[in-house]
Amino acid sequence: MKHKILYLCVAVAAMFSSCGDDLENSTFTISEEVPAATWLQENGYTQWVALLNHTNMFSTINLNVGDYTLFVPDNEAVNKYLAANGYGSVQDIDPAYGQYLVKYHTISGNQYSQVDFTNDVLPDTTATGDRLSVTFNENGDYFVNEEAKITSFDITTTNATVFIMDGVLTPITEYIYDRLEENEDWSLFKELLDATGLASLVSSTAGRAATYTCLVVPNSVFNEAAISSLAVLADTLDAGQNTAAWKETENPMYRYAAYHLISSSHATGSIVVADTASSTSAANVLATLAEASYIEFQDIDGKLYINYDTLTHTGATWGEVTDLVCRNGVMHEVSTPLYIKAPTNVPTTTFELTDYAILETEISEYRLGSLTAEYVEDLLSLREKYGANFCYDWTSVLSPSGSNCVSYYVGTQTDTVGLYFTNHDALMLDLGQYGYIDMQTPSLVADSTTYTVGLSFYNTAASSASGRITIYIDDQKVGSITTKGGSAPKRFDEAPDEWVVKPDVSTKEGIVGEITFPTTGRHTLRIEDNEGSTLYLDYVLFTPKK
Repeated sequence: MKHKILYLCVAVAAMFSSCGDDLENSTFTISEEVPAATWLQENGYTQWVALLNHTNMFSTINLNVGDYTLFVPDNEAVNKYLAANGYGSVQDIDPAYGQYLVKYHTISGNQYSQVDFTNDVLPDTTATGDRLSVTFNENGDYFVNEEAKITSFDITTTNATVFIMDGVLTPITEYIYDRLEENEDWSLFKELLDATGLASLVSSTAGRAATYTCLVVPNSVFNEAAISSLAVLADTLDAGQNTAAWKETENPMYRYAAYHLISSSHATGSIVVADTASSTSAANVLATLAEASYIEFQDIDGKLYINYDTLTHTGATWGEVTDLVCRNGVMHEVSTPLYIKAPTNVPTTTFELTDYAILETEISEYRLGSLTAEYVEDLLSLREKYGANFCYDWTSVLSPSGSNCVSYYVGTQTDTVGLYFTNHDALMLDLGQYGYIDMQTPSLVADSTTYTVGLSFYNTAASSASGRITIYIDDQKVGSITTKGGSAPKRFDEAPDEWVVKPDVSTKEGIVGEITFPTTGRHTLRIEDNEGSTLYLDYVLFTPKK
């Protein structure tokens, strides 16, 4: 993701009204000796530079140790912002808020390039801890938070990559629940989350917040389906009128509400990828927070459908509001009440062994792709804090107390290991010979379905095969796998003594074995170390056999 390409010439097309400079179609030479703030100063972005000086951020943005992505409004954009907010000049902005504004436009620790933008929320947060989205339309225009258009890309300085925009970004302070409170047409959906207890998940929380995709049913859509209140919805779902029971996870009311929430942020541009060679894309099946319930997204003839019915050729679509970015996720309106539906296809499920909300909310370095040094956190204190509610339970033969046996690991963008882990992180185990760890898998769709089970892991070469581990699912042994062995690298660009193995059904690489599940549900996964070596485990892949 980090790019060191030097662009010698950048065309800038902007009118800077504050100083009267007409720099349209001018060409600037970018020197490797010039850091970001100095480049902005030398190339006429006087208003943003004034804000950097006013907030004492100029030197910070110029730090040689800096590694930034900067989204910088041009002079005209800053002037419009000042006029819209009643400021006579940059100096009228409260310095503390101005500093927050600068940090909101800055990603620290990583340099993005245009090729890294995937029509989605960026994986790294800004210096304020917030998330930005970069989306693009059919005309090739790129927008940040759907608010400001990027007019110049990939301006490379010694310590940053700079993108110029035609607007100032408005810091997003609202959580998903705040957005529900603000929109009168979403009041019934808000009441639904309140009544089922799910509102706490999408509200402001202490510390780091987990992220979600919220599919909102507007009042107008409910009303078209003759649903005017929660009581009517409960009758429609056969959930009963005992409101206390609506908070039970198996109650139809709870399940219905949870069906509209998906872990992690998914923007419209990335939730499904159309097949350019066909009018119909493969369905993207995502697990919802309702136990063992999934939503299918599919592009058909250039239109996205949700839970498309192949018999009636109908399905839900997006409503008027999409890609509404919040501090803890993204929101989309849907065109129907979106009742729970069994997926048409049994999906392949990638179970990242670190994909737990407890880790996301408790660990500030969770899945950060901008670290300059690897990060390892012993998880014993979190297990003691959460007890039986913790995501892992383990037995070690090395440390009776369980310390330094199970850790959360985050790699860097440049090391061989972290570069190839999904989301840069892994579960790091040092349990000793025959030590083991237990955890719950996501719900796996099954009707006597046989899955091929694969494992992604860090592999250190050795002169002879070693490091064998065993996987058990619901106490049933699933094959075995060697995590060390061999002297040849798995990838041409990796060092011969280390690599990350990715499971591949066609080549049998990283494949553990097979298991058949009679019904849909969650399962207990046990990973046992049969040798006593340190293990770095990325994900388990469940691929349904055709």
